[in-house]
Amino acid sequence: MTESARSLVFAHDLLDPTDTRQRHANAVTHDREVRVARGAYIGRELWDGLDATARYLLRVRAVAETRRNRPVISHWSAAAVHRLPIVGAWPTEVHITQSATQAARSRNGVVRHSLRVDDDDLVEIEGMLVTSIARTVVDLAASAPAPAAVTMADFALHRDRFGRGPLVTRDQLVGVWESKLPFRGHARSRDIIDFGETAAQTPLESVSRVNMRRIGCPRPLLQSAFHDADGFIAETDFDWPEFRLVGEADGDRKYLDEAFRSGRSVEQVLLDEKVREDRVRALGRGFARWRWSTAIDPLALRRRLVSAGLPMGIRWR
Repeated sequence: MTESARSLVFAHDLLDPTDTRQRHANAVTHDREVRVARGAYIGRELWDGLDATARYLLRVRAVAETRRNRPVISHWSAAAVHRLPIVGAWPTEVHITQSATQAARSRNGVVRHSLRVDDDDLVEIEGMLVTSIARTVVDLAASAPAPAAVTMADFALHRDRFGRGPLVTRDQLVGVWESKLPFRGHARSRDIIDFGETAAQTPLESVSRVNMRRIGCPRPLLQSAFHDADGFIAETDFDWPEFRLVGEADGDRKYLDEAFRSGRSVEQVLLDEKVREDRVRALGRGFARWRWSTAIDPLALRRRLVSAGLPMGIRWR
């Protein structure tokens, strides 16, 4: 459990008669504390030092520990607990799943989903009851925007070139999907499961693929390896062999995150990328690059890929 989680103060645990719910309410009014959830508080200074993901996880834990009955953390909240990547911002509400016979009412910052959940769908993480990664991916595939749902499916299915991963297999996702039938959004959920890729490495690549399908460009190969007389050059994000074109979706982390630079300066990373691109071009391949602002905009991505020589209007199967 993180330090911030241990620092949560719960109204139901107050034993000192001088430490009352009213005292914490006053501390919130005077901005000395933050009300994380109903009956749960944390100091303002500690809260301000947390990033958006840590704050959301704290809300999830606060809800988990203040319900009368142990809730099942699900959907977006389960994704956060499992450390699945998010496209955009985490929601402000905490999502839980309850019996399918109960009304799906939402209030006090808690969204309640009325769905059947089997024991096989549940795992315990740091004392919280959470839907499994497979169940979480299937649930969000039915309800989340496609860029976010595909990003999570890709992350869960990912297997790197060294054989590490995946967190779940496609067969496991299909098994969970079949066990839930019938449910709202089942066709959309199955489409996301089938569309998920084991080779997609980043959310930027996943979002790019979602919009590639929307604009009808040819379906690319992922992580194609290129070699020349000097040996291995790179694995490219996208490859269209028929059109002699490769594509790279470049996020800021490649250049700005020290962990991704492996001790190199930003200038050296840029130089290495240029050398890498030149070697691929020397093999007779065109090279298209784009960033987040293009990937998330279907029209901008279409313009970029058309200018690189790709046709449009192709239906993916």
